Amino acid sequence: MCEFRVRLNGETVAEDVLYLEVKEGGVLLRDVMGEEKFIEGVRVKKIDMDEHVVELER
Repeated sequence: MCEFRVRLNGETVAEDVLYLEVKEGGVLLRDVMGEEKFIEGVRVKKIDMDEHVVELER
């Protein structure tokens, strides 16, 4: 599988993420266990498939 680590300002805010959806006001994340987390006031800055990292910024 291709899970992602999600970072905000250099800090890991989520791991083992399989799903990311840009929503109004932030992003919705879902991990391998099906748990969801909504992070408000951010946007996707960079997606690095090689490193399996998604970087967010405010």
